[in-house]
Amino acid sequence: PAGPQVRSIESLLQSLESSSGEKSVGVLLPREKELWQTALELSERLRHKDTELTKEEVETTTRRLVAMVELGLANLERVSALARQKRLRSGRLEFLLHALGRTESDEAFDSLISVVRTRRGPYAAVAMQELANLHHLPGSKRAVEPILAMLTSQNQADTLIVAATALSVLGSGDDPRVIDALASITLSHDGEVAWSAALALARLGSDRAKSTLLDLLDRRFWETGERYRVMAPDGTVRLYPMPPARIDQLLVAAIEAVSNLGNAELWEVVEGLQTDASPAVRGAVAKAMGARTGTGINAVVKD
Repeated sequence: PAGPQVRSIESLLQSLESSSGEKSVGVLLPREKELWQTALELSERLRHKDTELTKEEVETTTRRLVAMVELGLANLERVSALARQKRLRSGRLEFLLHALGRTESDEAFDSLISVVRTRRGPYAAVAMQELANLHHLPGSKRAVEPILAMLTSQNQADTLIVAATALSVLGSGDDPRVIDALASITLSHDGEVAWSAALALARLGSDRAKSTLLDLLDRRFWETGERYRVMAPDGTVRLYPMPPARIDQLLVAAIEAVSNLGNAELWEVVEGLQTDASPAVRGAVAKAMGARTGTGINAVVKD
């Protein structure tokens, strides 16, 4: 009873709307942090929107979020304050984009595409992430063209990784533009960018990045050298040995991606991981091989 009361989604929206216009460009730092937290809470609450909102309320919420995102993008460059305040304002806009995607509406989809078309730094990347999460919506293929444009016009690693991953669920293996663009990325970049593009190709059923996939399926590849990339606060990139838990995650991701292919050489390497030291990796191999042969838990039982 002594705990703080949970604010309604309507209350969160009103709080954000009251500070989204031009007059709020110079809000004080404490207030900026409060609005950042409000946007974060709203984005999390909309994960479970069906328990709090009716269908009509979701549609209204979407329209209000679209308006706030448009205002946020228009006013962002007007913020002439401390670096921390700019980061909070930028973070607030990113959480609003997450909230917009979690409404799962067609209007939100169109708005997110518009943000991608702006090609503005982290906001376009967040929008692509949310578009990928909405790949189940009818007409989601209309996001492919603007994401392809991002993939072929940007050089920032984080943006390219998100674009490649988004295309792996929004694109089609029958679309030569998508396959050629991803294959080009694997050749022109290294590290996580090339790995993400190779995994995207495999998920779409293409073995154009076979040589990269062979590396991704090799534990020795991960355990040698400094392949873990960390960006310091000053923007410099530092490399470290890949953490063991991350190696397991990457091997599992590679196995799952390769399970979409019929390449004999790649499957031979997958089979070799049956004796890997990691239970998670061995489990991924068993699942992939079971689905392939029809003998595992994912097999279709036929009379």
